[in-house]
Amino acid sequence: MAEEQQQHLPNSVEVAVIGAGVVGCSIAYQLAKRGKSVAVFDQRGIGSGASGRNGGMTGTGSALHSSGGEAIYALTSENFSMLQDELARELDDDFSLLVTGGIDIATNEEQADFLKAAVSRQQENDIDVEWLNGQEARDLVPALSEHIYGVEWKRYSGHLWPFQLVHALANGARYYNARFITHTPVTRILTSNGTATGIETAFGSVEAGAVVVATNAWTRSLLPDLPEGAIVPSRGQILVTQPVGQILPMPFSTNYDKEYGRQTHSGQILCGGFRRLDVDEGLGHFTEEVHPPAVGGIANCLATIFPKMRDLKVVRTWAGLMGFTADGLPMIGSYGDTKGLFVAAGFNGGGFSYAVATGKAMAQLVANGRSTLDLEPFDPNRFASGTASWDNPFTAGEQNNPGKLTLDA
Repeated sequence: MAEEQQQHLPNSVEVAVIGAGVVGCSIAYQLAKRGKSVAVFDQRGIGSGASGRNGGMTGTGSALHSSGGEAIYALTSENFSMLQDELARELDDDFSLLVTGGIDIATNEEQADFLKAAVSRQQENDIDVEWLNGQEARDLVPALSEHIYGVEWKRYSGHLWPFQLVHALANGARYYNARFITHTPVTRILTSNGTATGIETAFGSVEAGAVVVATNAWTRSLLPDLPEGAIVPSRGQILVTQPVGQILPMPFSTNYDKEYGRQTHSGQILCGGFRRLDVDEGLGHFTEEVHPPAVGGIANCLATIFPKMRDLKVVRTWAGLMGFTADGLPMIGSYGDTKGLFVAAGFNGGGFSYAVATGKAMAQLVANGRSTLDLEPFDPNRFASGTASWDNPFTAGEQNNPGKLTLDA
């Protein structure tokens, strides 16, 4: 279905959702399904930001937040379950989801120690992960280098086709009469007497009973009182190779989730990461441009961890902007003291592990005033006390990481 354009601005809606990525489309679908009149606004098109430029991995939990991640595990588990059952039935689509499991690879002793400890903490909370030594890991994924230290094996992980999920959610929202107003930048959130009353766009204003900000990297442009550093754009870069026979039976990550990859349905190898070789480590920039040193680092990562890939030809590269928060946790919930204003942003590169459950939680919050899922750790107001202290585990130590990934022989 063709996307709506700015000349069709509605006069008013019950809920205005800003951002037509996977999170915004999920929220719109869940709200429209509950009978709310919804309009989604985006400065470009559906899935044109990070949702259309990511690796397509999804799963449960996070080793980087394993010591206090009960809420993360609950939200991501609900997300993974919804993809396989509830949403697949409701939207009559499998999103090309493959439940394969996933591995987090330790390439040195420090990473191995961290992952072993993370596995133990997660197992104490009944999270189904396991530490495999090098040989056990190669039994699972034979293409792995003989020099790796081991892997964290996450059984409840997989990968999907991002565009398929985003557009399935958008079409589902349309089925319940939600509207998508694309190529229409939102310039300001309108308020009156402490209540959100609508939005102002480049082409006119729209009244709304509630406003949901789902703009990820661009969030501070609409919430200027959010402390500087609470959420920043982070440029990620990805390459894909020529198609080959099966080498990777499941997605992988390494170096504290900074590098990641999978084999697509077409047989291409996709790999992203090495922000530390980008200008300013990829942080703070709003341009979606490829930086050659980062792409070189990604290629070296693949060739080092998977020696069989050394001769594969790279056929395409691209960049996209993610929203990274100061502490590495997303912002999901009511915002500030403004009644009817909500935010769902800052997913730190892992949006497809959160998005569909976030849509359900936000719809419950907007429609009913509360969610059945625990959103307390994701409170958007946790940064309101002052300038955010940058302690994001997904970027920690970037400047100290070596530019070239190596394995001990």
